[in-house]
Amino acid sequence: MLNRIASFHNYQSVQNDLRRQEGKIHHNQAQLASGKKLMQAADDPLATHYIQNIGQQSEQLRQYMDAIVLTRNRLEHHEVIIANAEDYADEAKRTVMETINGSLSVEDRQAKKREMEELANNFLSLANVQDESGNYIFAGTKPKNQPFFRDRDGNVEYAGDDYQRKMKIANSMEMAINDPGSKLFMEIDNPFGDYEPNYDLKGASELLLERATNSDADDDASYKVTFVDMPDHKYGYQLERNGSIVDADVFDPKKGIQYEGLTIHVKGQINKGDEISLEPRKTFSIFDTFKDAMKYTDGSVSDLSNTAKLHQVTEEFHAAFIHLNKARSDVGARLSTLDIQEQQHEDFKLTLAKSKSNFEDLDYADAVIEFNENSRALQASQQAFGKTKDLTLFNYI
Repeated sequence: MLNRIASFHNYQSVQNDLRRQEGKIHHNQAQLASGKKLMQAADDPLATHYIQNIGQQSEQLRQYMDAIVLTRNRLEHHEVIIANAEDYADEAKRTVMETINGSLSVEDRQAKKREMEELANNFLSLANVQDESGNYIFAGTKPKNQPFFRDRDGNVEYAGDDYQRKMKIANSMEMAINDPGSKLFMEIDNPFGDYEPNYDLKGASELLLERATNSDADDDASYKVTFVDMPDHKYGYQLERNGSIVDADVFDPKKGIQYEGLTIHVKGQINKGDEISLEPRKTFSIFDTFKDAMKYTDGSVSDLSNTAKLHQVTEEFHAAFIHLNKARSDVGARLSTLDIQEQQHEDFKLTLAKSKSNFEDLDYADAVIEFNENSRALQASQQAFGKTKDLTLFNYI
C-alpha cells in the first residue's frame, strides 16, 4: 500500500513538472508571436502598474493634443476676423481723410457718407460673426448671445461679458480661444490722452488738440480753454473748470497749458476766440467713431469746428487700427505658444513610448535563448520520465 502511494505521488509530481515546463514553452511561444514581454499582469505586477500609468498619461496627452488642434482652429479664425476689422478701420480712416478735402462737392461728401455707412454696417456684422458651432466669437463667455446691438439713435450696445473662454492644453496651462468684443472694439485707448475735445473755432483757425492728460486720477471735471489776443502778437488763454475760471496766462506752445495735474498741448494755427472743451474720456468705442464719422461727414466744409472733429475721427480710427493690430499680435503669440506646447507634448509622448517599450516589448535574443532552454529542459524531463515511469521495486525481486 505504501509503495502504491509513493509511486502515485511520484508520478503526479513528475506530471506537474512537465505541465509547468510546457506552460513555460507556451508562454515563450506567445511572447515570440506577439513581440510582448508581458502577456498578463502576473508576469510582472510592478511593470504592469507602470504601463497602466503610462497608458493614462498617453490618453491625457491625446486629449490635450485634440484641445490644441481645436484651439488652433479657433484662434486662426479669430486672427482672420481681427485682420478684417483692421482693414475696415484703415479704410474708414482713409475715407474720412478724403472727406476733409475741401475741394469735394456736396454730392461727393454724400457719397463718402454712404461709403462710411456701408463700412459701419459691415464692421458691425463682423463684430457679430459666429464660428462653425454657431457661437458668437466676440461675446466673451456668453457665446450664444449676440454681442452687439444698434439702437434707433445709432448707438451700439454690448450684450456679452468681459471674460475669455479658455481651453486646457496642458496640466497647468489654459489658452484663451477668444477675446471679448468690449475689450477689442469699445475700450480703445484715447489717442488724445484723458479727454475728448470739442471745438468752437473762429475765422481761419486750424487749431487741434494734440494731447490732454491729467495726473490726478480722481479729477473728473470738464475743462474749457479759450484763446485771446495778447500784446506782441502773442496769444493768451483762459482755463475754465466746470464753468469757473481757474487760470489765465500767456500761451507758450512749448510748455502748453498746465494747471495742477492737467497738461494740455495743442497744434495748428490759433485764432482769437478759439475754444476747446475737454470732457473726461480715457477710452473710446470704434462704433461711436463710425457714428461721428457719418455725422461730421454730413457737415459743411466751411465749418472749421466740424473739420476739426473729422481730424479727431481720423486719429481715432488710426488708434483703433493700432489697437486691433496689437490684439492680432497677441493672438499670434498664443498660436506660437500652442506650437511650442504641442512640440513638448510630442516629445513627452515619445518618452512615454520609450518607457512603455522598456517595460513591455520583448528582447527577442533573450526570449529565444529562454525558449531553447525551456524546450531542452522539457525534452530532458520527458525522456527521464519515459525511462523511470515503469520502474517498481518488483523489478528487482
